[in-house]
Amino acid sequence: MSSSQWSARSVVLPGTDKIIEAPLCSSTGTCSAEATIKFSSTTSIWNEFCSNCTQECSTVDFLITPSSIAAPSLPFAYVTKNFVESTSVPLPADWATNWPSEVQNNYVSFQVVCESTQVENYTQEAAITAVDVLSNVGGQTGLWIGMSCLCIMEFIEMLYRLIRHDLHAINRLIQEKFRRRNQLNVIQ
Repeated sequence: MSSSQWSARSVVLPGTDKIIEAPLCSSTGTCSAEATIKFSSTTSIWNEFCSNCTQECSTVDFLITPSSIAAPSLPFAYVTKNFVESTSVPLPADWATNWPSEVQNNYVSFQVVCESTQVENYTQEAAITAVDVLSNVGGQTGLWIGMSCLCIMEFIEMLYRLIRHDLHAINRLIQEKFRRRNQLNVIQ
């Protein structure tokens, strides 16, 4: 157990009502690191509680209920006394005689109790399948090819209208010249 969580000392075995009193780790010791390594390397624990831990995007939620009481109970008061004396917490001058009242007045007992032994695994999976990818690629390709054909047709139509307009303008000029010639020929 971590020395920073010194008040969490009781462990309930999964599937039973058996409570185990866990020893505290000192802040300079290596027992919390060793316990972490032992927990992560024990196959039976991983198989029971972390069956999907190796998959990506997977979380395991353990439902817990925090509770607190005004002061540690008498068995925990002795543990608290020993822990406080082993740390660098400043102690009052009358600690040796008044430690029970100091613990009762200045410390809070905090317990985390497992609400349920049921483990909830949330796993995310890809929502797009290979068929969806092909469909999306085909749809986008069709859209862009369709737009390209439409743009090409509009460009051809614009060229046609410009050429037609120019031909009409040239035709009007030619007709105007013939009319003037005919009028000059008629006058002469």
